[in-house]
Amino acid sequence: MTLGPGAGPASAASAVMAVAEPLTPLELPLTQIDVWLVPATDDVTAMEKIAGHWLSAAEWERLQSRRLPKGHAMFLLTRAVLRRLLSVYQAGVEPGQWQLGRSAEGRPCVLGPLPAPVFNLSHTDDMLVLAFAARDQVGVDIEALDRPLEAAALARRFFSDSEFNALQALPPPQQQDRFLRLWTLKEACVKANGQGLARALRNFEFGFEPALMFYPAPHEAPPHHYWRLWSLTVAGLRVALALRADNNPGAPELCVRQLLWPDQVSIVSCTPDYQCGT
Repeated sequence: MTLGPGAGPASAASAVMAVAEPLTPLELPLTQIDVWLVPATDDVTAMEKIAGHWLSAAEWERLQSRRLPKGHAMFLLTRAVLRRLLSVYQAGVEPGQWQLGRSAEGRPCVLGPLPAPVFNLSHTDDMLVLAFAARDQVGVDIEALDRPLEAAALARRFFSDSEFNALQALPPPQQQDRFLRLWTLKEACVKANGQGLARALRNFEFGFEPALMFYPAPHEAPPHHYWRLWSLTVAGLRVALALRADNNPGAPELCVRQLLWPDQVSIVSCTPDYQCGT
């Protein structure tokens, strides 16, 4: 399937944020996927005062094992924000009451005490992103556009031969941008599918001409599953989102918000660079 461009690439300059307002309970329609961008914070002490008691014993043990300050702060932010937002969608449950675990396929999921949206998350050093859907399976990935990386070496290892050759044929200035777009889209697909990264990245293949094309893994093609993919560029970040559904999900809308911890939220107006569906 072809990944068609949106109205135009969204950049830091074209992403418009509404005035921040207090975080209040929300509903998540079946026709919408919510994406939350959460800037990192270094004020771990203040975060622990608010959210430290929300963590389970296992989460607290994992938090204490993070020796590097950035890793410690991001782990705490991830767990605190996830629990806080789950309670935004299910206001009758306190953040500390959520029981989190993994599905049989290895996806992070909510075990109780009440049904909650499906979710997935990813982060860079400075930004956390979470995606929530009312049903089906969702995967999200985020990378900084200026992240130093060996695109050719990673593509040779994880991309298909045709993807690698097409990447190498691009002018050098375009190679990193195309690599990050494909890498984030592939990771989002793998996470929505619940497979290990090294095992599955090659199963979701993309072509380059005449437009960016998506080829699901053979066992993932309709009528077995339906896919919706989005690729966004906002605030110097590349964000990819994948929805995997057993039944045709239609054309879900994206709602992108920014959360400033702990309780200030604003709508982010941005247009996907690419979006598509099977």
